[in-house]
Amino acid sequence: MSEPPRFVHHELRLLNPSFSSPLLDVLTELEYLRRLQMRGTTPLPVFLQLKRVFHLLESLASARIEGNHTTLAEVVEAAAAPVAAARAERGTPDAAARAEALREIQNIEAAMREVEAAVPPAAPITEHLLRSLHALTVKGLVREGDRTPGAWRSGQVQIAQAEHLPPEAVQVPSYMTELVAFINRPDPPKYDLMKVALAHHRFAWVHPFGNGNGRVVRLLTYALLLKYGFQVSMNDSNLGDFGRLLNPAAVFCADRARYYAMLAEADRGTEEGLEAWCTYVLSGVLEEMKKLDRLADHAHLQAHVLLPAVAHARERQHVTAQEAAVLTTTVKTGVVKAGDLVGAMAGLSATQRTYQVRKLVDAGLLQPISPGSRQYCIGFSNNLLLRGVVRALTDEGFIPQALAGVPPAA
Repeated sequence: MSEPPRFVHHELRLLNPSFSSPLLDVLTELEYLRRLQMRGTTPLPVFLQLKRVFHLLESLASARIEGNHTTLAEVVEAAAAPVAAARAERGTPDAAARAEALREIQNIEAAMREVEAAVPPAAPITEHLLRSLHALTVKGLVREGDRTPGAWRSGQVQIAQAEHLPPEAVQVPSYMTELVAFINRPDPPKYDLMKVALAHHRFAWVHPFGNGNGRVVRLLTYALLLKYGFQVSMNDSNLGDFGRLLNPAAVFCADRARYYAMLAEADRGTEEGLEAWCTYVLSGVLEEMKKLDRLADHAHLQAHVLLPAVAHARERQHVTAQEAAVLTTTVKTGVVKAGDLVGAMAGLSATQRTYQVRKLVDAGLLQPISPGSRQYCIGFSNNLLLRGVVRALTDEGFIPQALAGVPPAA
């Protein structure tokens, strides 16, 4: 019979890995990526749509770790045809459960937007932000909700199948004050990335909320990566910096059992356990970073994601041959005007071309690069083309097969 969980205090502290430590290697490589002034060539409106897809992925991955079984394909279906999806669900026995599962994912998306608004590089992380993120993630939920949204827990909790017992509720405020001070403390920059991993563990170790701790701690990890400057500059002097495509939850989602096992090892508070945890977290972030940064390269994106997505839509007859030709031209060009589409709409008058472009804009398949603009890029964030984008990203290894919920391409 195993022993009951027990609370063992250990200090929140920085580590000093040896020269031969694997942690030092991954810290060095991540530090190089952080300082690298990456120039993105993907048009900004396309890049922002891609961020929307990866926000969906990040939200879904975080929810899946907590036992939500919704797939990205189901989320895409709801986004691409929301009325049809709602009608299909209405009246089915599991309609309420499915609606709550989707709401949980939408809540995490809203919280990610809050993070991006609140945490520009070098901005402090506050207790207020953490409580706000918690209130957003549990809003309107029953099974995965919390009776006191945005408030530290008032009673004792246990973590399923864990040997660690979180501190008593009365200790939570002081532990969280300590954690926020640790995050914002002006340590040498070489410790920034280590603090991302250590803060994740410490938050989970304190378990400050009654429910939703896992979702909030993964949002905290995302916030810390933004705070510590993982940015990509888009290739336009008027556009400034935008956060890289970051999916820290994908690191933990890939092997849920290992995630919990590594947390448990760090719970012991030993140098070895904490160092192993940091190596695990930051190695995963490094691999995700390498994969996702490729999508800021427009040539790679169009060849491996956008053109296959258009081909998939045409094969499924979601678009006509002429629409596919227009979309293909748009993908290859990046940003088009109606005059650039003459070859894709052979035989049509200027008036007819304008009408066809307007139809594609209304369907969301073409998107003005700014409100009222007559220049357009591909649109895929809220229509049937999104299915092909998800499939292509899955086939290219950007999305885990189990998470995507779509069969591989033949």
